[in-house]
Amino acid sequence: MQMRDRISDFLEGKQGLSANSKQSYKYDLEQFLDIVGERISDTSLKIYQAQLANLKMSAQKRKLSSCNQFLYFLYQTGEVDSFYRLELAKQAEKKTEKPELLDLASFWQESDYPEGRLLALLILEMGLLPSEILALKVADINLDFQVLRINKASQQRIVTIPMTLLSELKPLMGQTYLFERGGKAYSRQWAFRQLESFVKEKGFPALSAQALREQFILRQIENKVDLYEIAKKLGLKTVLTLEKYR
Repeated sequence: MQMRDRISDFLEGKQGLSANSKQSYKYDLEQFLDIVGERISDTSLKIYQAQLANLKMSAQKRKLSSCNQFLYFLYQTGEVDSFYRLELAKQAEKKTEKPELLDLASFWQESDYPEGRLLALLILEMGLLPSEILALKVADINLDFQVLRINKASQQRIVTIPMTLLSELKPLMGQTYLFERGGKAYSRQWAFRQLESFVKEKGFPALSAQALREQFILRQIENKVDLYEIAKKLGLKTVLTLEKYR
């Protein structure tokens, strides 16, 4: 019996799998056998592993899991004499450069995109998400006490407004939303376009909202703010995602 015929036998033993899952297994295993052929050996497995190197890590893990289960099945049924197991290729450790602190002083200068400018400053100086900014009502902003309230998923958090932003917010206090048109909040697409236009104008075309939030984190760390305090400001439940900035 050819190895390819053993795929059906293997899948028959997989109880409770959906049709889609079985099809995924079948595709991965047929691809595996296309590369290793009928004779499974250390050499053929290394060739297969090399073929996976350019795939996303999630795809690599899925394929290796499917193949390892199949290899174990072949060993149990006596199709192969040795128990083979594929491992994730040890990729050359890339020196992941830590994100650098950028000089974004130009963000405070005048702009042809005032809405994009204010969006950028709120992310950079307060670490807010675009979705949080767009949902922000003027009623949730108290300039006298220098705080604003973020309402998200039935939870609230109070965020301090930096002194430098008070004068930027004051002219907008007569509205319903901080960013609005006809009393209705703008969409995320609108915010994306405004932000994109502003950062391009200032010479930072690659800066996304996420990258700006990262700049907020880096500035906090530069100022010796505790990770737990930063997590609190960002509305994070744990500091796990901040550990890499230590």
